[in-house]
Amino acid sequence: MDLGEPTLHLSSKISNISLFVLSIAISIIVLIGSSESFSHSRVDNDLEFYTVKKGASFNSILEELTVKPAHKFLLKVYLRVNDINMAQAGHYQLKKKSWKKFILSVNSGDVVIYKLEIPAGKNLFEIKQILSESNLNNDCSNFKCLDDRYDFVEGTLKPDTYFYKYSDSLSKILQRSQDEFFKLSLNLWEKKKPNFPLTTLADALILASIVEKEAGNEEEKSIIAGVFLHRLSIGMKLQADPTIIYGLMPDFNGDITKANLIDKNNPYNTYQISALPPTPISMISQSSLEAVILGMKNDYLYFVAKGDGTHKFSKTYKQHLEAVKKYQLN
Repeated sequence: MDLGEPTLHLSSKISNISLFVLSIAISIIVLIGSSESFSHSRVDNDLEFYTVKKGASFNSILEELTVKPAHKFLLKVYLRVNDINMAQAGHYQLKKKSWKKFILSVNSGDVVIYKLEIPAGKNLFEIKQILSESNLNNDCSNFKCLDDRYDFVEGTLKPDTYFYKYSDSLSKILQRSQDEFFKLSLNLWEKKKPNFPLTTLADALILASIVEKEAGNEEEKSIIAGVFLHRLSIGMKLQADPTIIYGLMPDFNGDITKANLIDKNNPYNTYQISALPPTPISMISQSSLEAVILGMKNDYLYFVAKGDGTHKFSKTYKQHLEAVKKYQLN
């Protein structure tokens, strides 16, 4: 019996199947390679950032980013090959980023991290402007979420850098900042000397904020604090220009006039009031707090700026006038 012809026919069928399988395999390899290659191309979009909503899928993300059909297909292949299927909600950087890096960041939740600076020496008017430029969810309008245990919230935020994610709660950051400041100030208050001239921590915070604004460098803070403590101990007016300025905020135009100096209606005018102003006038650094709470009065009663960031300190008014003539009038 001759079996050659059927055997040849079977062999031909096997050969055709092998070629078909090989061509499929080659096509798959080429497709995978193409998808991998395309994943390294940049996301062609004018957006700098992109927010992935809760519950969003990669399909919906590609639809929203208006990806071309052919490119969308390649990206879906890339997702399937790499077993990437979970998109985490958040705010992501998009500009100048490859599809691969963008997809991996969305899959891992590698969201954009922002930072908020609360600088020492800034007041609430200035902090409000800083916050308006942030990406935080403002759930603390006019600082209403803060603790006013001292009948003020000015000066009760801890100067620091705070990191957050897009649309995080502003109130949580501010409350944490205030809590840290309260802990710091209370710990320092417990270390004050028995004969410390100020009777309340609130008064110490107010004076520390004035020192913050008056001092041109860290080294002079304790001396300036001592001058003010000396003045308070003898009932002498503080006569601090920064307090007048604060009382004119937010409409201060940059110049203190004679009318400002004699204005008795400004409760922050320490040229007219005989004590501390009603609230702090700025955020307070730890060094300014320490200068006031851990310091003591000295023999100086006056100081004048020398124009180089330092001050000339004087014990008498006559010496002060000579310093003013030397450093301010020449």
